[in-house]
Amino acid sequence: MLNEWEYVEDDDDDELELEPGDALTSNEAQKSKTLLSDERELLQRVIAALEASKDSDPKYAVVVKCLRELGWLELGCIIFSQYRDSVWWLAQQLTKEFPNELIGLYSGPSTSGIMRGGEWRPTSREQLKQMVRQGELRLLLGTDAASEGLNLQRLARLINLDLPWNPTRLEQRKGRIQRIGQAHSRVQIYNMRYKDSVEDRVHELLSSRLQDIFELFGQVPDVLEDAWVKVALGEQVEAQKVINAIPQSHPFDLRYTNVEPIDWESCKEVLDVQEKRRILSQSW
Repeated sequence: MLNEWEYVEDDDDDELELEPGDALTSNEAQKSKTLLSDERELLQRVIAALEASKDSDPKYAVVVKCLRELGWLELGCIIFSQYRDSVWWLAQQLTKEFPNELIGLYSGPSTSGIMRGGEWRPTSREQLKQMVRQGELRLLLGTDAASEGLNLQRLARLINLDLPWNPTRLEQRKGRIQRIGQAHSRVQIYNMRYKDSVEDRVHELLSSRLQDIFELFGQVPDVLEDAWVKVALGEQVEAQKVINAIPQSHPFDLRYTNVEPIDWESCKEVLDVQEKRRILSQSW
């Protein structure tokens, strides 16, 4: 944008107004690609911040600590990110840190493979799954393509490099290792987030209710995706309303503990004892 968009003086900026359904002409489209001085300054600050931190990501330091100092590599670990670029960058860094280690990257059908000693070898996703099952691969990096349909019981640790907008994705990711047949008695999960970021504020807001919600539903309900979006938009009060609207009682209790009075004479059919036994004895 800095290189290709036109720079204009603030006083000369005429806001382009469109009616619903209107399309931009080529001239209007070109006019809309302009930058004011404040916008240009902000973009330059963004670029400077990205350049300053690209080789020293604090999340990467924690990943290495978990794998090396905490022994997560020996126990087997899968690292999730929403973005293929993120896991690709991570694989390139980790192969320098662990040059003799096979690092699997599970993403799209044509973008999955194995990295070792800096060398990349395309590998099918089915082969990656088989290598994990056979204990040949103990470090797997994956996008959300790996969050469904994978049985990774040989891996005992999970790192979420970023938190997805839909919190049920966290449950799906966890389900890859917390499964029947897990070789270890305990699995551990590390959810990473940058301090004071949007995901940090979301996590803080939800954490007080997450345990209660999980005990009620067995997983995080889809409705909490709305809370994530509202926090991202700075609508803290509205986000809290979404969270507070989740019932405090178990859904089964809400529906079945209170028996409402029924006019039995209005029922189409009432079963006697023998008929009830016959019906209930049938398989589902």
